[in-house]
Amino acid sequence: MNLREKLAQLIKDLEAAEDMDAAKAIKAEIDSVQEQIKFADEKKALLDSMKAAEPVAAKKPEAAPKTLGEYAAKNLDLDAVRNGSARSAGTGFGFKAATDPQVSQQMLETSRIVTDTAVRDLAIRNLFGSESISGNALKYFILGAKEGTNAPGTVAENGEKPQFHIVEGSDTATLQKIAGWFYETDELLEDNAFLKSAIDARGLYELDSAIEAYLMAQLLGTSGIGAVAQAPTADNIFGAIMQVKKDSDYNADAIVINPTDYQTLRLAKDGAQYIGGGYFYGPYGNGQLELQPRLWGLETVVSDAVTAGTVVVGAFKQGGSVITKAGAGARVEVVTGDHDDAIHNRVTVVVEERIALAVRAPKAFVKIAAA
Repeated sequence: MNLREKLAQLIKDLEAAEDMDAAKAIKAEIDSVQEQIKFADEKKALLDSMKAAEPVAAKKPEAAPKTLGEYAAKNLDLDAVRNGSARSAGTGFGFKAATDPQVSQQMLETSRIVTDTAVRDLAIRNLFGSESISGNALKYFILGAKEGTNAPGTVAENGEKPQFHIVEGSDTATLQKIAGWFYETDELLEDNAFLKSAIDARGLYELDSAIEAYLMAQLLGTSGIGAVAQAPTADNIFGAIMQVKKDSDYNADAIVINPTDYQTLRLAKDGAQYIGGGYFYGPYGNGQLELQPRLWGLETVVSDAVTAGTVVVGAFKQGGSVITKAGAGARVEVVTGDHDDAIHNRVTVVVEERIALAVRAPKAFVKIAAA
């Protein structure tokens, strides 16, 4: 019998007491039990407060998924899709590329732990700067060549400060949705590894490739970029590097070249020697062999996002920015329910992202292409 049960019984005994002496004895015992209960309660409160003050061992954070496919495999609610209570399961917008330095905007809850470190042979997007906007479009100033001599410059006491001008105008970058879909077998719903592979290796690779083609098309369609009406030889590429410097005062940081044109440069020989290094050794037997060495020391992206016969040289980081929706990024959705999905044992995977390009300094880019 615990103390509270004992107290209840003593109270009953007190009610049944037949003389004063018996009642006084029971009352004394009740007082004693009440003191014991009070002590026990105070002791428990003290112990509880001490336990609350103890440091709580930090919970080991869950390893962040490395790709959107891995994130989707772990987090998509596919049970509802399997049992037919839902037609789709999506990640929600919010997958943010690791190369995006803008972290001031809070990402969506569904993607806060996602970091894209998937190895893909796609690099054009990373050449540009990166920004995010809360709206659907961004109006920005276009920087041109400086107008005004000796400005900024020294000013004599009580003299007039020299004027100069660098803004040529403005333009608006509007977010565009780049999207596509493909069929997969419904085994994807049962096999997380298969789901991850389908999204990363198939869906996201093709989405990234389409985005890079879109970015290059936007850049080459920008009014005011430099142009060299000559074949993309090594000499002309170097001339374009110097043209970027002369026209914009920026240092070129990258070159985008088609595989066909890169092959021509890569296989060029000085007599019997490959200038860029042979298939066993580096140039003239020195250093290590590189399959795709840089041209003139600049970041060199070999891509069919530019057509054969065209090379783009530019100060990409300073001259342009990839614009995305704040808190948003790539989205993947697994959809079922089309009239013949069940017959063909398949589901539909949708991938998409909203993106734009702002070319703030057109003179920071030069296009080389034979007339």
